[in-house]
Order: sequence, then C-alpha cells, then structure tokens
Amino acid sequence: MNKRMILAVLLISLSAKAQKTEKTGKEIFESRCAKCHGKDGTKGLWGATNLKGSQVGDNERIATISNGRRIMPSWKSRLTDKEIKRVADYVKTLKS
Repeated sequence: MNKRMILAVLLISLSAKAQKTEKTGKEIFESRCAKCHGKDGTKGLWGATNLKGSQVGDNERIATISNGRRIMPSWKSRLTDKEIKRVADYVKTLKS
C-alpha cells in the first residue's frame, strides 16, 4: 500500500470510531436532564416540566434546550447543535 492509501484507511477508521462514540439523545438526556425531568420525563424536580404532556413543537423544544427556561440552564455552550437536536428528538419519544 502506498502512503495515500494508508492515510485514507486511517482517516476512514478514525471517522467511524468518532461516530461510534457520539452519544445518543437518550444517553445525553439521562446524563444531563433526568436529574430534574426524571428518566421517563415526569419527575418535575424544582418545577421541571412534565415532558410526557408537553405540547411544544420541535423549534420551541430546541430553543428551550438551547437557551434554558426559568431555572433550567442553557445547554448551547455545553452541547453541540447536533446533540441538542438528538435530545429534542428523544424528548418527543417520552410523550404519552
């Protein structure tokens, strides 16, 4: 193999490895949000919204996660846009 081919294989391998280490929306939610919202979205600690009954749309959900609300912190400086979107998508699965 020549150097370019070896480099290409290495880059593909590193890219695949990076994708595997990205956390899912559920994993992020459980590590960052469940303390107040509960794993099932119903905990409501310190006035956290019961997410099972939430009627907000996708854009508002993303904005709330990004910017925070009342006592809820802003996550835009701690999570990437992709991570925030994954969390928002996961929260939709909690609705009853």
